Parts: sequence; structure tokens; C-alpha cells
Amino acid sequence: MKQGTFEKQIFIQAEAKKVMAVVSEYSQHHKVHPLIVKVERADAPANILQRYFITDQLQWGPFKFKIKYRADILAITENSVHTEAYQSPNTFVDNMTKVMPAQNGVTLHETVTLKAPDMLFSYAFQQAQTAHEEMLKRIKTFVEKS
Repeated sequence: MKQGTFEKQIFIQAEAKKVMAVVSEYSQHHKVHPLIVKVERADAPANILQRYFITDQLQWGPFKFKIKYRADILAITENSVHTEAYQSPNTFVDNMTKVMPAQNGVTLHETVTLKAPDMLFSYAFQQAQTAHEEMLKRIKTFVEKS
């Protein structure tokens, strides 16, 4: 198993409440996440706030394929969302998203830690970095235009 962490951040000219509404509700993520093609809400165990099954469309060279994984929202505060995703085989993504007041808006900051088997790690880590950078840009556009 390998593990790596990356951080992404963007300024959004909007109120924190508006940004938190987007980042804390996964049923809307197909509108902002570049890989997501389907989001299904599921029953969550007692220790999980919300559970979803998400389908991503990925590409590896000329091959396009879909993967389905579980995404759990573990905690939501006034300015943060903590989530964990799991996809077989043994791949975990821990995400701490924070929305912090800034001049005339907020800073949206993500800390993402990915743990995956050695053979999958490089591909999964690169896909996650690229997707989350694009997702923050799309959240900015989505929130500022609505």
C-alpha cells in the first residue's frame, strides 16, 4: 500500500453558507466533479451522516471504464466537511474540505489523502489531483453564477 496527500485551494466570491451547501451535498456533485456520472443516495449506518454510491467515468490510455464506490460524509460543521470514500480493491480517499472567510468571499481548501495498492496508486493519485483541481474551478463557477 502507498499513501499520499495533496491540497487544493481556490477563492470564491460568495458567502460561506452558499459554498457549504454545494460541498456538503453529494447529490449535486455530478454538476461539479469532472469524473462523476451518477450519484445514488444510500442508507447510512448510525455512525455515518450520509452515504452515497458514486459512479465515475475514467480513462486509461484508449480505454474508458466506469467504477462505482462508496462515499461517506463523516462530519459537517459550519465551515467544514469530512468525507471518506472506499473503492475495491482496498482504495481509500479521506477528504477534509474547509470553507474559510476571506475578503469579499471565501477560500475553499481541500486536503485529500489517498491510500491504494502499489500498482494502482500512481494512476489513482494523479486522477484524484486532476479531478479535484477541476472540481474546485467548477464549484467556483457554479456558485458565483447562481
